[in-house]
Amino acid sequence: MNDPAGSIRPARLTDRPALVALSRQVHEGTEGFRRSLGVPAHSSAPPRISLAALMPSWLPLRSPSVHMVAEWEGRLVGSCRAIEEPHRDDWVITELDAADSPMASEVRFALLRSVIEEGGRRDVARYHAACADVPENMELFGQLNFMAYANEEIWYRAPDGVQGGQPDDLLPATPSDAWHLFDLWTHTTPPTIARIEGYGAQDWEPVGHEGVVPRSALNPLLHFSAVNAWLLPDGQRVAGFAQHGACRAGPHYLRFLVRDGADGAAFLGAVLKAAGSEALAAGILAPVRTYESTGRQAAEAAGFEPVGQVSMLVREVLASARQPAMVPAV
Repeated sequence: MNDPAGSIRPARLTDRPALVALSRQVHEGTEGFRRSLGVPAHSSAPPRISLAALMPSWLPLRSPSVHMVAEWEGRLVGSCRAIEEPHRDDWVITELDAADSPMASEVRFALLRSVIEEGGRRDVARYHAACADVPENMELFGQLNFMAYANEEIWYRAPDGVQGGQPDDLLPATPSDAWHLFDLWTHTTPPTIARIEGYGAQDWEPVGHEGVVPRSALNPLLHFSAVNAWLLPDGQRVAGFAQHGACRAGPHYLRFLVRDGADGAAFLGAVLKAAGSEALAAGILAPVRTYESTGRQAAEAAGFEPVGQVSMLVREVLASARQPAMVPAV
C-alpha cells in the first residue's frame, strides 16, 4: 500500500536492525513522547527520570499479531505493532513510532490506520493503547475513534539495599481467589471504567503467573521472565493485591490495588520484601491510576516517585460491524 507518508507494508525479518535503530532514536530523543507510545512527557519536577533511559529495549519479545512499517526512499521511517490480548478478541497497540521529520504525524496516522484495517479483517473487537497526553497523540487517536477513559501515573522506586523476605501476613494469589480479587478491583475502580475494561471474576484466575490482568500501560511493553502475586486477606475480603513481574534487564514491574481504609503503606512495604532483593536492587516501575488515591499514597510512603503520566485509550468495534450480514436463503 502506498501513502503520502510513504509506503506502508508488513515488517520483514530483515528489517530488525533498522527497527532497533529507529526505536532507539525515537525513544531517546527529547521529543520521543510526541512520536511514540507509552513514554510519559518529561516531568517538570524531580526526579525527571525518562522511561526510555530505564528500559534498555523497546522491542517486545512477544510476537506481534501485526507489525506494519513505513518506508520512504528505501529507509524505514515508522513502525506500528499490535499484539493479541490473551483470552480476548482485543489488540493492544504496543508501538507507534515515527522518525523525526515534518511528516511524522502523517506517518503515524497511516500506520495506525493500516493496523486497524488489518484488525478489521481479523474480527478484532477492541483496540487498546496508552500514550503521553499531548495534542499530537490525542488528536491522532481521536481521528481514528479512540477514546481516552483513564489516566495512569508511572511511579519509580530507585534501587536500594533493602533485603527481601516473605512477610507472614501476605498470601500468594491463586485461581481460587479470583472472585475476591474481582471484588477488590470492582471496589477500587469507578463503574464507568469497570464497564469499559469489562473484567469478570474468571479473568483474575491467572494473575499469579500471567501479567495481563489488571490492565496497565506497561505490562504489554515489558519482558517478564516470571510473574507472581500476593494478596492481603481481611476477614472475608481482600484488602490488597500486588502483582510482580520480574525482568531480566531493567526495572521490575509492580501493579497493586489497595482497598480504601486499609494500611496501604504497610501492605506495600510487605510486598516489596516479598518481591525480593533482586527486584529491589533493579528498581521497580509501578503504574497507578490517578483515581486510586489510596494506592498513590501507599506508593509515596514506600519510596516511589512519579515520573510521568499516560492516557489509557480504547477503540470499540460494534458487534454488528464485526458480524457478517444475514442473507436470506435462496
